[in-house]
Amino acid sequence: MRVVPSNIPTAVAVGGLALAAAIAVLGFWWVRRQDDARAALPPPASVVGAPIAPPSASARAVVLEPTPLYAKAKAAALAWHTDAALLSIDIAPVTAGHVEPSGKLTFTFGAPAGKKLGPGAAVRATGFVVSADASGVHGEEASVTKSVAVAEPNCIFEDLRTQLEKAGISGTEPLRLRYQMSEKSARGLWRVTRLEDGEAVRTFDGANCAVIVHG
Repeated sequence: MRVVPSNIPTAVAVGGLALAAAIAVLGFWWVRRQDDARAALPPPASVVGAPIAPPSASARAVVLEPTPLYAKAKAAALAWHTDAALLSIDIAPVTAGHVEPSGKLTFTFGAPAGKKLGPGAAVRATGFVVSADASGVHGEEASVTKSVAVAEPNCIFEDLRTQLEKAGISGTEPLRLRYQMSEKSARGLWRVTRLEDGEAVRTFDGANCAVIVHG
């Protein structure tokens, strides 16, 4: 008698494939729903569209520290002329050993008028002035007639502040500090005067901060 082959294994295989396909379709549909739900949500305010706070005024303002500002001024002057020489430094107002936020620093440089370089050398009529205040640092050419070169001060602002504190002068009274060549002493001197009336307070040697009685 011939045995008729059974169709049961084939039916089982076909059913299994159909079930797997159904599961795959349902899984794909569920993933799409999750993606669509996430896309519909608004972006976190902390990441997208969050305002960036502008820098504070204190961060934008120029810090009026004479020594580092002089370094910047000198670099600008040397870019203006390779042999630029210092002519003068003017700082005011200085109160309690610090330049006031409303203050101004002026660094004046000149270009040699001849072959002579160094302290006492004559300079051309047009020089280069670097000014620093709360708005920034600015450089421009300006007339510097009747000026001569002076050595860079070894007695810097911080040294002057110490000397004024020792003398009991660095109080609440606004002062002006000016450095330039003294024709009489033939050297660079710091002259400290009262800002209000210009009265002399102290004179210091620019080389060693020694007090000059007659300069």
